[in-house]
Amino acid sequence: MDSEADYDALAALLTDPDAPVRSAGKALHGAAAAAAGREFLLREYGSEEELRAALRPGRPRIGAPSASGESPTVRGRISERDYAAFKTLESKTGKKQSELVREAIHLLLVENKLAS
Repeated sequence: MDSEADYDALAALLTDPDAPVRSAGKALHGAAAAAAGREFLLREYGSEEELRAALRPGRPRIGAPSASGESPTVRGRISERDYAAFKTLESKTGKKQSELVREAIHLLLVENKLAS
């Protein structure tokens, strides 16, 4: 699907109660189902390495995806006034607090010539 029109057409088809429904084939169980599922995942991800990375538990690390462990955490308190403005910014941009904090820290580091 390359365009918004393609997605609209697909959505219309999938929500049409008169659209014919094809059988997915014979239901698989046990080891056969597990093998078919693994085959599907390998086709989708392309390699064992990519599949392992996708199945890794927890949130992905910020920055270098190949690094392991938790990302560094920065904590701080702000005034209620700044917090209210921050919540407005969050609502206005649609970004999460963590995204805005990372962006703000990066801008501060660039301003002080500690990052580019």
